[in-house]
Amino acid sequence: MDTPAHSRPWRSLPWLAALLLLCTAHLALAQQPAAAPEEDPPGRVGYLSYRQGSVVFAPQGEEEWVELPQNRPLTIGDRLWSDRGARAEVHLGSATLHVAGESHVGVSALDDRSAQFILMQGSVNARVRDLQPGENFEIDTPHLALRATQPGDYRVDVDPSGTSTRVAVQSGMATVYGEGGQAVSLGAGQQASFAGRTLAQVQSPAVGQDEFAQWAAERNRAEDQSVSARYVPRGVVGYQQLDGHGIWSQDPTYGAIWYPNVAVQDWAPYRNGRWSWVDPWGWTWVDDAPWGFAPFHYGRWATVNNRWAWVPGRMAPRPVYSPGLVVFMGGDGVDLGVGAPSVGWYPLAPGEAWYPTYRATPRYLGFVNFNINLGRSPRGYENHFHRRHPHGVTFVREDDFRRGRHIPEHWRRVQPSGIERARIGVAPARPDFRERRGERDNRYVTPRLQAPAPRVERGPLRPDQFVRPAQQADDRRGQGRDQAGRERDRRDADRADRTDRDRRDWNRGGPERDRAVREQAQAQREQQQLQREAERQAREQIREARPQRGREERAAPIRPAQPAAREERREQRVERVERPAPEARREQRVEPRAEQRVERREERAERPAERPQRVERAARPQRVERVERPERAERAERGRGEERGGRN
Repeated sequence: MDTPAHSRPWRSLPWLAALLLLCTAHLALAQQPAAAPEEDPPGRVGYLSYRQGSVVFAPQGEEEWVELPQNRPLTIGDRLWSDRGARAEVHLGSATLHVAGESHVGVSALDDRSAQFILMQGSVNARVRDLQPGENFEIDTPHLALRATQPGDYRVDVDPSGTSTRVAVQSGMATVYGEGGQAVSLGAGQQASFAGRTLAQVQSPAVGQDEFAQWAAERNRAEDQSVSARYVPRGVVGYQQLDGHGIWSQDPTYGAIWYPNVAVQDWAPYRNGRWSWVDPWGWTWVDDAPWGFAPFHYGRWATVNNRWAWVPGRMAPRPVYSPGLVVFMGGDGVDLGVGAPSVGWYPLAPGEAWYPTYRATPRYLGFVNFNINLGRSPRGYENHFHRRHPHGVTFVREDDFRRGRHIPEHWRRVQPSGIERARIGVAPARPDFRERRGERDNRYVTPRLQAPAPRVERGPLRPDQFVRPAQQADDRRGQGRDQAGRERDRRDADRADRTDRDRRDWNRGGPERDRAVREQAQAQREQQQLQREAERQAREQIREARPQRGREERAAPIRPAQPAAREERREQRVERVERPAPEARREQRVEPRAEQRVERREERAERPAERPQRVERAARPQRVERVERPERAERAERGRGEERGGRN
């Protein structure tokens, strides 16, 4: 017979110990601070829009230089090295950075409010097109920090010996900061060289129009004349690459659309390239086409007259970057018809909302889906246009997707039944990069350089390697605005940290979705305000340019007339001399007029019936002859007689 438990208490000791351990662990977890909500990823990236020669880069966290894939975005922590004789152009939308040969450039900050680069070696030329209030555009070197205060063109050269830095302001205005808070302002046409970290000025040769300066000026002129800038804002990163690779057209439904020039069979958006993991967004589309940056990170895709067309839609002046405007499906280890666990995707059509696979605040969703109604296509929406028309659906094996293999060589068609069975919004997990080492089709290629590249250190650059400006009074105002923006983003992130119940409410159209719609409306109002401010600034620039144009025209030298022009003016003078006298000219003018009046009278006489009947006026009373009264006549006669008598 079993003995009761209370008679053998030692059997209960393990359970009591486990219970005590569980309570202790629960108490320890409760005492730990809650994890801070994740911040939204940056809304702006860099893009290598032009390269000449070998240009390599080191991704954040990597220790080796590799070839920079075409259309791969540049973000915080990435570093560039241009080989001897090479050239590179990094486009940021509102600014462009030109890199000379044998230059080492790093990205230390790049988001909606700041663009900060580190020049450790070589030369760069920065073209700042637009600078919003509180925005920071900065280039740091081992000796100083250059901060642009106005839009303009700026040149920074680090001496090959590493002892000094030369700064030249071609247009605009900038402030140069030292390590101890020293500041020097430079205006248009000024330049200076500094040694050390305290802005000790030294002599250096003037910056001339060397080969690098001429190349940068030519690239800026080409961007100024871009045709695509008429259809999309200049804040779209990579818009100038659309020129020469397609045609623009107007559609009654979508407005401005762009047809790419493609000669690939079974071409569809997001099919000729590969997926690459780029922090902090995750899976990012890297296209093979030379124009394949802007159309795959902004706007939507549609089929117009059985042809693929990119629809930019109504954009904000600075639209928010997205890693890939697609809808993932599958990716949960299920075979959908390709013979192995598979993952698929298709592009979004105009008017359809995009939801990232990473956590984002409602404010971010409103900006990235600018001018799109989130209520019409909420999270989990499955009735997308291109899903119902499978010509835009692409499937690959999940292993090929995770390893970043070339999609055109591995994609497969899937029957509509497999598309219907696929789960929506499921993307593969983060890859293990250790699996790729030694693989032939790795995501990066080992470069071949003519000049030895500098050593790359793991992690971000150390603060002692470059100069950061001390906080000045005018910068604290911008910092206050940035701090307020971060506080607002933090509150939005707190609201975005929903529980499972809130997510179910979202799918059912609950209060969380209504809140996101309100946040989107607020974001749209802010973007419209920014757009109105940009238009106002453009009008002011036009008004300021008109007097300058008039002064230039008045100051233009008078060129001697050509022989043909001189002969024409001589003939005009002869004609003026041979003109008749003024009396004769008056007679010539009077005679035709008189003849015209006679002709009009004759015409009216010949057509009496056509003339309207005049209303007979009432007969005027005839004037009565004045008759003198008799008494008046007698008085007059009597007066004349008296006058004659007086004379006698």
